[in-house]
Amino acid sequence: MSDTTQPAGVRTDAAPDSTGSPSAGSPKIIGGARFVVGFLLANAGMYAIFQGMQQIVLPSQIAMLDPDGKVATYGVLASIGAAAAAIGNPVFGSLSDRTRSRFGRRAPWLIVSSVAALLLLALLGGMTSLFWLGAAYLLVMVTMSAFQAVITAVMPDRVPEHRRGFVSGIASFAIAIGVIYGLNIAPYFVETPVVAYLLIGALLIVGTLFLVIFCPDPTANQQVTAGTGERQSIRHFFSGLRDHDFSWAFWSRATIMVGYWTIATYQLYTLTDYIGVENLPGGNAATAVALLGTINLGVSVIAALISGPLSDKLNRRKVFVIVASIGIGAGAAIPAIWPTWTGMLVYSVVVGLFFGVYSAVDQAIMTLVLPDPENTARDLGLLNVATTGPQIAGPFLAAMIITLTGGYAPLFIFTAVVALLSAFFIAPIRKVR
Repeated sequence: MSDTTQPAGVRTDAAPDSTGSPSAGSPKIIGGARFVVGFLLANAGMYAIFQGMQQIVLPSQIAMLDPDGKVATYGVLASIGAAAAAIGNPVFGSLSDRTRSRFGRRAPWLIVSSVAALLLLALLGGMTSLFWLGAAYLLVMVTMSAFQAVITAVMPDRVPEHRRGFVSGIASFAIAIGVIYGLNIAPYFVETPVVAYLLIGALLIVGTLFLVIFCPDPTANQQVTAGTGERQSIRHFFSGLRDHDFSWAFWSRATIMVGYWTIATYQLYTLTDYIGVENLPGGNAATAVALLGTINLGVSVIAALISGPLSDKLNRRKVFVIVASIGIGAGAAIPAIWPTWTGMLVYSVVVGLFFGVYSAVDQAIMTLVLPDPENTARDLGLLNVATTGPQIAGPFLAAMIITLTGGYAPLFIFTAVVALLSAFFIAPIRKVR
């Protein structure tokens, strides 16, 4: 199978043979080991910000400013931020696709967005009113949506199809590293949000600079191809969603992410109000969130590093996602029937295991269903909406479920149901086995 998403003007050593298996002279990852390290660090920095900010520092700031209305306030802010990210992902991705410079299509956007994000995080940490806190958070999410859209497109720019599972596994490893870093740094500096945000954001800067400096963008000095620089209509901008495989991949990711964000955005409050602070280790909710996240992602990274390369070797992707979705659904039901700290620990292990399998292979599938090689960042940005869009719906759904049912157990039941839907939606994809 040829690499249909290889950017114009970028050459590799050779193509896989007619069976789709890599031959002796098959194309290699552009940038090799240095790219893998830079890609890992940059992705880790992105997720350190997303999770450290959204799970610990931001809800702690809100709880201090509005202790009585924290659930509703956080739901509104998280949804507004996610809406900005959902819009920004395809827009910035499309702009990146059309960027031509001596540094390439992706590098300028990575540098500018990472530096801007660090400055805005410092601003966010200094806010003392809900209005300005929300405004600063919105700007952070817009900036991070630009970074996310571009870093996602780096994989199809540089990685041949038969190595996508491996690099997707590396991306999942990066999520684990980033989240563990963010969740473990944040509790120590939660009383000084500026310091917490700067330390969390530092990893993004380090990873981005390493990637850009030591792994030059292969699209540098690339000439504009016919139609690439043309202004797109709204219909054409969303044309990927009319593609059969692309649309099924979109909805498969969207359903599982709706469940994930319904739980994740309220994890701090779940532990304090559902499990009970007195039942947490040390009676510290922020530390408990960090511990659960560390356990979850420790298991996840092991599963990802095994399942990603295994999917390459077997040349099978969908079965991994189907099994993982079912496993996540089963794991999500655990706290609903076992509402204890032990139940949360078991939940973290089970969901972490299957989410590691899911994330390692899902990202590879997303890069393999892209319908237009000239618009990879735009279309991957649309697929990222399936991640950021649920962040809009998740907090509202969570707040509504908590309010209507008077408890947190239904959140986990909801996640179990939508995880099973993800398995159903991935099955009709034709391009990927």
